[in-house]
Amino acid sequence: LRPVVDHRFDEGSLLIEMTVPTALASDWMAHLTAEAGKRGWSSSSIAQVDADENSGSVSVNATTGPSPTALHIVWEKPREGDLRVRARPGGTPRMSDDLARSFMDAVSERVTNKPTDRRHRWDLITYGGLPWRGELWLGDDVRLGPPARFPDALIGPQVVIVDAMVEGIGASGVADNFRRLVRELQVFLAVALGRRTTLVRPESGWVADFDESNHPVECTLRSVGYWEVGSPRIFPDEESSPPMPRETVSRPGIGRIGISKDRKEAWVPDDIEDLWRSFKDLHPDKLEVLLRAGNAYLNADRMWPEEPTAYALFHVVACEALKPTGRQYDRLNVYDVVASLVGEPEARKLKDLPVGPQKVRSKYVHRGVLAAGELRSSFLLDDVFADPSFDEMLRELSSTCRTCLVEWLRCGGEYTVVSLPRAGGKDGLLTRLRRALVRYLPWTAAR
Repeated sequence: LRPVVDHRFDEGSLLIEMTVPTALASDWMAHLTAEAGKRGWSSSSIAQVDADENSGSVSVNATTGPSPTALHIVWEKPREGDLRVRARPGGTPRMSDDLARSFMDAVSERVTNKPTDRRHRWDLITYGGLPWRGELWLGDDVRLGPPARFPDALIGPQVVIVDAMVEGIGASGVADNFRRLVRELQVFLAVALGRRTTLVRPESGWVADFDESNHPVECTLRSVGYWEVGSPRIFPDEESSPPMPRETVSRPGIGRIGISKDRKEAWVPDDIEDLWRSFKDLHPDKLEVLLRAGNAYLNADRMWPEEPTAYALFHVVACEALKPTGRQYDRLNVYDVVASLVGEPEARKLKDLPVGPQKVRSKYVHRGVLAAGELRSSFLLDDVFADPSFDEMLRELSSTCRTCLVEWLRCGGEYTVVSLPRAGGKDGLLTRLRRALVRYLPWTAAR
């Protein structure tokens, strides 16, 4: 081990000073790391992040040891300003000036030529439900395939292997782009399949051993989680596994929900490749909108079943995130989004439910009201007389929300806005007048 030194305040003459335009600043740092990796050099860095300016130092080490031959690079970047870079050789023995200049020139050349690396990366995601036994190709470079092992039971924690050929600036850029791809895949699978997935990350946990009478005899700390065993993984060939089963889904719609007796494995809609192409063709601004909506949809699943009110809230948020950009659309609510993307009948059906999703959302956000009665006693007799209206609302809201996500994706976020009448219209005015009369003249309530 050796300490990471902050060289921003070093004294002495500088060998190299340069300014990198703002638009190229991020790429310059990435190419710096990539060039060091290409030469087999190591690096260590320290940074300070402030509101007005970021700064730090990077030591690129050409040798090993407690004081390696190195190039110490100091950088400063004001908010929305150019990147200022200063560098000097260091270490024992000291890096030669020619080697230091050749390294910095190589970084600048990389920024100009924009070379990238293309590598295979893979990861594991998991979900609860029927097993994923087939392969699904989303283009030529992304494959979702089955694991080597499945749970003994038909329904349980399932695993999907994500294989991808990824481009990026050096190994770090490839890894970063792959992480982004996996996150986008999680949102896409939530929208297209209604499936919440999480990354497989084995961790330590307490595991009990039981005797023949099912009595615990020992409890030890072990690694808990799925591991893919076998030889090092390579990018798979096409048709190395059976294709995923498919079903025709009538749009707008999301197809069958739940698990039916004729299904023993997960399936995908027959237009899933079209949905993926629409997803990848989205303008970055539109993609950001869908990722925000998908993130809210995934958060809803995280709330179930312990927080059903928050579960409903995040479904409403997911729909409202699909509103067009612009202040003129800020007052649109979940019913307007549903009317615009699915149709007015569905929106009115949702609005006319005894428990309205928009009211649940507003009361929870502004007053913390738990519409599902999470703080209520769960005594058996209370459940006998429970109002099923909230559960009815959840069923309608969850399927309608996902339908909105799919339809927004299919139209690329371009749709005609339909607004349902507000309480501020003619009918709303009469209602408010009647309420005022009831408040001040109670006898009018009977009329």
